[in-house]
Amino acid sequence: MLRIRHARESLLALHLLGAATVLVACQEEALWNDKSFDKLVSSDAAVPYESAEPAPQPPPTQVSKSPFGEGPKDLTFLICYALENNPSTRATWERAKVTAANWAMMESLWWPRVNATGFGGYRQEALPQETGRLLDRGPQGDLGVELTWELVDFGRRDALTDAARRAMEASNLTFNRALQTLVYEVQTAYFQLDSKIALEETAEQNVETARVQMEAVEDRLRVGLAIMPDVLVSRQRWEQARFTLESARSATFDARSTLARKLGMSADVPVEILSLQKLPVPESLGKKVEQLMALGATDRPDLLAAGQRVREAEARIRKAEADFMPTVSMVGAVMNKWYNYTPDPAPANASYDTTLPTYAVGLTGSWLLFDGFERVNAVRKARSERNAAVADLTKLKLEALSDVWKAYFEQLAAERQFTYGESLLTASQDSYDAMFEAYVNGLRTLPELLQAELDLAAARSTLIRTRAELLDSASRLAYAVGSPDFAGRYAKKVDPRTDGERVR
Repeated sequence: MLRIRHARESLLALHLLGAATVLVACQEEALWNDKSFDKLVSSDAAVPYESAEPAPQPPPTQVSKSPFGEGPKDLTFLICYALENNPSTRATWERAKVTAANWAMMESLWWPRVNATGFGGYRQEALPQETGRLLDRGPQGDLGVELTWELVDFGRRDALTDAARRAMEASNLTFNRALQTLVYEVQTAYFQLDSKIALEETAEQNVETARVQMEAVEDRLRVGLAIMPDVLVSRQRWEQARFTLESARSATFDARSTLARKLGMSADVPVEILSLQKLPVPESLGKKVEQLMALGATDRPDLLAAGQRVREAEARIRKAEADFMPTVSMVGAVMNKWYNYTPDPAPANASYDTTLPTYAVGLTGSWLLFDGFERVNAVRKARSERNAAVADLTKLKLEALSDVWKAYFEQLAAERQFTYGESLLTASQDSYDAMFEAYVNGLRTLPELLQAELDLAAARSTLIRTRAELLDSASRLAYAVGSPDFAGRYAKKVDPRTDGERVR
């Protein structure tokens, strides 16, 4: 007996020691411990926080290789590629799927709930007797099915379902606008790259023009018709043209990386495009600004989405108001109970078992009479959210009309500027040709020739920029209107075999 007691005491000591060790270990890692708590924030107000957990890694980026094969691509192809691969539209698409699943979840509120229940184990129960008590001990099990079906809720489920459907419609329209945004961004990046390449080619022409001028001045110096300062000035102009060329090349690299990023690729992926310089410019507008503003107010997906959010908020008001009413549900259950027990005290070798099927069906009701004004404030909240959604819709509509108005007149101005740019380039080229011939014949001075060359270079750049602005303003107007009839109007296919088309 003494050994047994000592063994029990030793076992108790080991248990206490183990418990103390676990307690100390837990205390070291507990949030109330100063050392552990300090790990949750930065160690100092001037030191950035560093998480102990590794940062989530994004999926591997694409290698620096064109994913759509070799050769230049036109705008239509790149738009289709961006729509399929840009992560921004994919994320918006997944959010739309979330709202669709949420609507399906709300639809399930109209169906009954069926729940299977079961229990198995050992039971002890004391039953009172006239003298003493009777203990029932033994295994017990039951298996059943319960059904609950809400029949009347005074519009709660209808309001929730309508709100979820409106949210889904708003999310889908937001997705449509995201597609339009991506198309517009790809168009703009394409037009910018095309213009930067054209400006680079113009800079190369300016270098060649400056070289010809420098050689002409050197020829005149050898025959005694020019002085050394004229040669130095012409060389200075040549070096300046070469400097401008390098700057244009840098801008081209930047524009190319921007287009690659809009396509959903790494910025270092080379993207070759087909030139738009030989294509006709967009046609003049066939509609008045008032017609386009009306079209934008009715067709823009973001405006339609904002309207759906207003209706969603109205549905939530109906849900909040319906919460003041009772609910009536049908309930039912079918269950089979199984007992096998032996009473104590009981006659010798006495045991009992039974299998008892039970069932019930009926109606149940619930009516919350007072909740501390929670439902009253819920109605106030829902109404304020509706008013905020209406204000957001009004603000967005005003911004959309302003966008259409601004883009319309920007395109009109760009059309006129492009026309003037063509005339300016023709006049500048004729003026330079005449000035160069006059200088070679000794009828004009070098400063006059250099000024004519500068004017010609400026006219070339002006025409390219006005063309790019015309294309960009046309796509900007299409984006502002948000109509399928306007989106992608200038994503024209280019045949690389067409005479005069250049690979970019």
